[in-house]
Order: sequence, then C-alpha cells, then structure tokens
Amino acid sequence: MSVGSGRVVNLSRRSFLVGTAGTAGGLVLGWLAPGRARAKVIDATDLGPWIAIEPSGSVCVFVEKSEMGQGVHTAMAMLVAEELEVAWEDVRIEPKPLTDQQHPIGTGVSSSVRNNWQPLREAGAAAREMLRSAAAEQWSARLEDCEARNSAIHHRGTGTSLPYSDLVLRAVELPVPENVELKPASEFKLIGTAAPRADIPAKVTGEALFGIDIDVPGMLYAAPVLCPYPGGALEAANREAARRVTGVHEVVDVPDGMLVVADHWWQARKGAEALAARFSGDLSFDTESYSEALVEALDSPGVLAHTQGDDLEHGEPLDVEARYEVPFLAHAAMEPQNCTAEVKDGVCTLWAPTQAPSRTRKWVARALGFSQEQVVVHTTFMGGAFGRRNEFDDAVQAALASRAVGRPVKVIWTREDDTQHDFYRPGCAAHLSARLDERGLPIAVRDHVAGPWHGPREIPAWVRQSVGWAQKKLEAPLIGEAWPDAIEEKFPNLFREGVEWLVAGEVPPFKYDIANQRLEYSLVDCELRLGWWRSVSGSQSAFFIESFIDECAHAAGQDPVAYRRAILPARDAAVLDRAAEMADWKRARPEGRGLGVAIFHLFETTVCQIVEVEAQQSGAPRVIDVWCAVDCGQVVNPDTVVAQMEGSILFGLTAALQGEITLREGRVAQSNFHDYPLLRLRETPRIEVSLVESSRAPGGVGEPGTPPIAPALTNAIFAATGRRIRKLPVNAAFVQQRADASADGTNAEARASGDSSKV
Repeated sequence: MSVGSGRVVNLSRRSFLVGTAGTAGGLVLGWLAPGRARAKVIDATDLGPWIAIEPSGSVCVFVEKSEMGQGVHTAMAMLVAEELEVAWEDVRIEPKPLTDQQHPIGTGVSSSVRNNWQPLREAGAAAREMLRSAAAEQWSARLEDCEARNSAIHHRGTGTSLPYSDLVLRAVELPVPENVELKPASEFKLIGTAAPRADIPAKVTGEALFGIDIDVPGMLYAAPVLCPYPGGALEAANREAARRVTGVHEVVDVPDGMLVVADHWWQARKGAEALAARFSGDLSFDTESYSEALVEALDSPGVLAHTQGDDLEHGEPLDVEARYEVPFLAHAAMEPQNCTAEVKDGVCTLWAPTQAPSRTRKWVARALGFSQEQVVVHTTFMGGAFGRRNEFDDAVQAALASRAVGRPVKVIWTREDDTQHDFYRPGCAAHLSARLDERGLPIAVRDHVAGPWHGPREIPAWVRQSVGWAQKKLEAPLIGEAWPDAIEEKFPNLFREGVEWLVAGEVPPFKYDIANQRLEYSLVDCELRLGWWRSVSGSQSAFFIESFIDECAHAAGQDPVAYRRAILPARDAAVLDRAAEMADWKRARPEGRGLGVAIFHLFETTVCQIVEVEAQQSGAPRVIDVWCAVDCGQVVNPDTVVAQMEGSILFGLTAALQGEITLREGRVAQSNFHDYPLLRLRETPRIEVSLVESSRAPGGVGEPGTPPIAPALTNAIFAATGRRIRKLPVNAAFVQQRADASADGTNAEARASGDSSKV
C-alpha cells in the first residue's frame, strides 16, 4: 500500500526480525520510512512502527515512542486496532527494538500521534485486508462478502466466521495490497473513545519498570560528583578517602566530574562526600548580569527572522510598547536522572528512561569508542521527562562506570544533582511594539526576542560557512545534536536562509491576522547547559505575545476576548468562544477578582485558557479556576487529552507562579523542592477542559496546554489588581513589591526623623 511518501511492507520473513518477541510464525507489517518507499532492498534502518499478528490471533504493536505518562502507547495501539478491527483486549504494546540508525527514534514536540496517524492506520488496514483475502480464499468467496469485525472475518451470506488466529498463516503468504481505503471518522468505533490506558494496570500493581527500578544481576551503584560551574574544572579530590568508605569499589572520571561506584547507593553517596572535591570556574556569571545582557541586546538591532507586509523601519510612531522577561527553568521530573549500563564482551547494554534512544546510543557509543551496533538500548517507563530525558549525560556516565569496574552499574542522581545540572529552559526577553488602526486593532507589530540558542551542540559545517560576520555569536556554548544532513541540501551556504532557519523557532510569527510583522532575534551568550522544556520555545513566545495582545486591547479600551476574536482565524476564534462560554466571561465578578485569557497555537493544536484569580492582602493573587478549550483535530482518546491538558496547566502554572533558576557566583542557587517548589494540592485550582470537535488530523497534545497558562494568569492579575506582570515568576514580583513597599516605609520614617543614614 502506498499513501503519501511511505508504504506498508510485509516483514514476516525478514532476517532481522528473528528473535523478536511475538513475531515467530505470525504476520508482521511495518511502515517503510519516507524516501525508501520504492526501494527494492529493505533493512531495519528504513522501518518505522511495526504491527505483529501472532498465530494466537493477538496483536502486538511495536512502538518507537517513549511512554512517559502521556498515554502515547495506548493512543498508537488504538490507531492500529481501529483499522484492523481487532478487539481492544487482544492488543498489547511493546517498545520497538532499536535497530534504526539513519532515522532517529525519539519522543518530543508532541509528534507521536501526529506522525503516526497515517502509518499505523494504514498498517492496520493493510493487515485487515490481507486477513479478508485469506478468508475469501479459504471459503472460495467474494472479497466483498468478507467483513472484518471483532478479531474475526465474517461471511455476510452464510454467517460463518473465522477468527484471525485461523487466518494468520495464510495471510502471511499474500501480497500487501497496493491501495486500501481507511475508515471515515463516521465509522470509528474505538478512536474517539476513552479506551483503558494500557500502561495503567502495571503502574497500579507495581509491575511497571521505570528506569530506577532496573535490577541486573551483579549490579553496582554509582553516585555522581559534578562540577557546579558550567565549563569549570576539577581542582582536587581525595580519591583514596572515597575508596576507604565501606562498599566503595572505584572512583571513575566522567565528563563534568566523577562517579563513586559501590555495592549500594548510600555507600556510593558517602564515598562521594568523602571525595571532598573542589572545582574551579567562572564566578562572574549570574542572572543579574545575564538579565542586563538581554536588555542590551534588545537595545541593538537583531537578525531578521521573519517579515511580512511593509518592512517596518525603526523610529515610526507606535501606540503600544512593552518588554517582557522569563527566567531559566528546570524540568524537576519526579524520577531523578538515572541509567543502568552493562559493558560486556564488546557490547554496552543500557536500561534507560529516555526520550531519545537513538541519540543516547550514538553518544554512548562515541564515549566508549564503540560503533553504534555495539550499543543496545532498552527504553523503560519514566517518571516525568518534559524534555530533560532527551539528553544522555547519565547514560554516558553509567556506561563509563561499567567499563571501568567490569560489572553492571546503575547511576542515580540526587534531587540536588538534577536541579543544579539540568539542561535548562532558556531565560529570554522580548521587546514588542504595535501600531493600532482607527478601530484600535493592530495593523503592524514588531517582536524582538533576545536569548541563547538551545539548538545543536555541534553546529553543522554548512552553518559555520554561511553565517559570515555572525560566526562569533554562533560559537557560543550550544546544546544538542547535529541536525540531519538534509538541512544542508535545503539551505546550501545561504547566509540569510541559514540564519532565518536557526532563529525561526525562537520567534514564531504572530498567528493573528496582522498584516505587517517584523520579527527579530538576538543571540545572547549563556554559560548554562540549555535544552528543550515542555512546549519547546512556546512557553516563552506565548507569554510575550499574549501579554502584549492583552496590553493592546487595554490601550484600545476593548474587551480582551472580543479584541482577540476580531483578529483570529476562524478555527482559533471557535476555541476562544468555547473557553469564554465555559468561564461565563461576561458575568460580573466580585471586587478583587479578575479573569485573564490567552490563546496559543502549537504543533497543530490550538488551546485557549481563561484563569480567574482573587487578590490577596499579601502575596500573589490566589488562582481559583482554569477553563481550557482545545482543538487538537481528531481526538484519539479523550481521557488522555484531558489528562495532558490538566498536567500541562499545572506544570506551566507552577513555573509561572514560582519557577526560577538563578545563578550566584557562577553556580545554580536552587537545589531541591524547598527552593524550587512545585504547586501543592491546596494551591491547585479547579480545572475544566473542553474538547472542540474537529475533522482535522490529530495535532499534538502533550505540550500545547503549557504555553497559554502563564499569560492567562498574568492577564487575570491585571484584571484583578491593575498591575501588569512583565517579568516572571509572579511570586517573585510580589515579593519584590513588598520589599519595595517596606523600603518606602522605612525611608518615610527616616525622612520624618531627619535620620538620613536610614534613607
């Protein structure tokens, strides 16, 4: 079968499938990756997800996406089950074996269902048609008289039926159909329903294996001692003192520090303390100086990222201007960083709670001097990820430790290690300005964003050759992995296109109907390790844009919902109206209460959130309610979508209220939940989610719920108190307000008493 740029192939007899669980003697179909659809020779490198129908009739869906609580395994299996017409209880899910080398396997940017909506349904439909053909042959019947339903083929004329288990071996011999029609949404039986989550039973019973649960025979434990200064170096450590601690086997050097390996983790931790390690680094870097650098960058011209309409020159009269700033943020997943590795007989086996198995394999192979074929990755469940588990530092540590001691080693970080050695969401600032027409609506906007680039750790050579005068800026410390070579073909040594590609993700165009836009980006050097945080750059962009649109509405003297509706595309306006209806937007609120709205489009999904807050005499206003309307296209599992929206809201609300990573004297100041706190149950608002029906293909779900919550919150605070919050987190702003008020009171008393020393 061929639809789009890929096709379904019969893998049942491929040699590389020998030994794969659940495939012996069954029908195995796989999705052939784009670019290889007409290939005559197929190997494991080319394959996407697989489905296997076993001789027993049960179905196994081999998925290449990581399950980190988002319910993606269930959703992907539902796509197969829908088209295959298999009973849901006959379906199980397993991670796809990591055999891919050309097409990286990873989970992020809310792409799992979006990218597999067609491939998995097509694979299921192809298997269904092969089973129908097998039944038609066995009965000598017409194909149109053979109906697939509930894990069996039924003959319409005679009422005879054959379970899939009786047809699998015959179906294996048949060709994959060239063209298969997919079901219309009106015929869906499973898609759109709240099918039970496949991962929940094992999590409830304790059978589920998270990374931290892995236990390998002969396993040792390791605790890290990491340099607290980005780019710093080890000065001294008492290795012999560490080795004298009971149970300690070895002290192993790893990138950015050392590991102490022992029989038990607590022994390893005590050995780490005995090291008394001293590190050196740049003590001058702090968040205050970094914030000043952001301001300086905004006061200078940036690189043009996007323009439409008239080229807006600086100096033209503007009606609204504002500057915003967001801090560095940690991921703070509940399960600390961990990985188990065994280097034995020239092979490194990893048990890793990772979002990026192929990246992990690549960098572990590089650290060990192995080929990628010598590294095997088993992906486990993970207790939170949010982008942090797209990195591989803990896996490299475990692999190096195992090779050093000749036994399996599990590395476990403390919460302090995790908080102070994260790959942080970049702190950024933005200057926005707009010109309004006679109706008060924006006809021209400028958006200048300043911040560090958190893209590839290795900038490809083509970028280095194309950036010219900007090369020095682009040599700043960068995080991530080299982009695919295909990008070089798209932008062959063109300075303008190369730079625009690099910065486009940092400064997305306004999704509003605004004719004239000018978007600029300024790169600001940063010493911290940076990485992807839930919603990538959406959390910063939404705060900048939606705060500013609210300020434009206020300047025009218009209702914030009506103002947005006037400049939104129809699809987004429908989501806005649903949220406003849920919140009863026009209803009068008691004094001291206010509503704020924000809407954002990310990964083909539009989310609108309205927040109600209540002013308090001291501290930040209390968040009472959050209403959330979502258009994510075709909903696969509504329970999963609602859960992801709720989780995204709480994740983003925590960050907006109190999330902040600061640096003092070159190192991260925060260390644990006492100074990087999460929302408590008593602080959690009521949350109501509504899903807007849509016939579009599914959009992303895991991340689009995070961006709107911060601006909806601060817009509500303005409605309740008249105070604009342009710098996050909110709680810090109110703490500073109290400090300023206290200082003003002290100064007033001093002036009254004539004591100038207190002023």
